[in-house]
Amino acid sequence: MRTSLMVVCCLMCSYIFAQQPPEDAAAVPAERGEKEFQFYPGGKVTVVSGMPGAISIVGWEKGRVRVESETVVRGLGPDGGEDLDEGPRVRVRHTPTSATIEVAGDSRAGRILECNLVVRVPRDKTDIAVTAARGDIRVEGVHGWIEVATGEGDLAAWSTSGYFSGRTERGDIRVAMSGSCWQGLEFGAVTRMGSIDVALPADYSAVLQFEARNGKVAVDYPPQTIDGEEVPLKVGTRKKAQALHAGVGSGGAPIKLVSRSGDIRLSTTE
Repeated sequence: MRTSLMVVCCLMCSYIFAQQPPEDAAAVPAERGEKEFQFYPGGKVTVVSGMPGAISIVGWEKGRVRVESETVVRGLGPDGGEDLDEGPRVRVRHTPTSATIEVAGDSRAGRILECNLVVRVPRDKTDIAVTAARGDIRVEGVHGWIEVATGEGDLAAWSTSGYFSGRTERGDIRVAMSGSCWQGLEFGAVTRMGSIDVALPADYSAVLQFEARNGKVAVDYPPQTIDGEEVPLKVGTRKKAQALHAGVGSGGAPIKLVSRSGDIRLSTTE
């Protein structure tokens, strides 16, 4: 009897493990592409994506734009052999001062498609406009007029300057500044549902305007010296909202951050 039970248990375990798909079966790179072309400083790059996927805009020293795309299949239909004729397509139209990158396609029944983009642009004097239905957006090392928005996804901005406007309906925001101050008009970002983390150099100069309408503002930043005395940054509270309105360093351009439902945390860069 004991031997029979052991045999049954072994058979059951073998069946259970046989039904579990391999871990790497969930994501299959289906198609990769790249395109590079000459681009003059002062131009504008527009990215519009109706498909899920991450979008990274990275500044570099070259006077060129490089578009790298990867389509990923997250789930296959029963036959597993469908072609990608109706999948996402990356279309690039460009002149020496203007470029439009569009991701269009449909997710068919039985699977989910993602299209990830990495767009390298001239670091200085390049304007950026990115709109995504769903997916994370990251902008790094670009000076220009920058506007980004996603319906669902995180936003990240590293070492940017000029003018920045960011919005996500549902996602977190991560910001890291560099240098001594914001070089440009202002930096602004808002999330309807998500947290915000912002890191500034300890000797940074700016005017901070933070508002957490249904959350808290946490400060881990050095106190400011006013009339020879060290004064910590003060967070105000009103009902369910907390706000921080203060200058750091010698003041300067405003950094405006709003979370309508989430916390905001200020810290120093490492």
